[in-house]
Amino acid sequence: MNYLVIAVLLLPIVIASKETSLPCGACLMIVTEVEKAVRAVDPRKKISVGSFRVDPKGNQNINEIPYARSEVFLTEALEDVCDKYKKYTQAVHPVSGKLTYVHEDLVVQYKRINGKTSKLHDACNDIIDNHEADIMRFMSRESDSSVHEFCHTTIGVCSAVDAIPFPDYKEEKTEDDEANDEL
Repeated sequence: MNYLVIAVLLLPIVIASKETSLPCGACLMIVTEVEKAVRAVDPRKKISVGSFRVDPKGNQNINEIPYARSEVFLTEALEDVCDKYKKYTQAVHPVSGKLTYVHEDLVVQYKRINGKTSKLHDACNDIIDNHEADIMRFMSRESDSSVHEFCHTTIGVCSAVDAIPFPDYKEEKTEDDEANDEL
């Protein structure tokens, strides 16, 4: 009887460890979507920042910085990032085996799980409300592993396993595909 009680009490812990948390999924979505928006901006586009005051000599302290990592752009990107939750679904991560949130474009090749992603929108808004300054500071610079660095290291909503990126999917061509390409 005692074993049954212990098993029932430990069941939620075992189930939870096989699934990425909602705040972690929201963080993954935020970082992924903002990085995608940054990459879409023309790298030659610049914005003037600095003081528009004129010193006694008639000079202004104005600097030009890349628009993609500017506070103006990042603020605009964060305004509608949470509305993109509809493009996310749950899928089993091929490396960790955990159920995680991923953009629907990636789940063509991975096992898709019909889950509840409507709560992802609220979790996304909560992350932005609680960590907006951290997001702005972090996203203003480039990073090689932005999801891991921000979601795991900076704000701690993801475990190291949850922050493992999905492997790049490269479709292998069969002989039939190659024959069709030649036509």
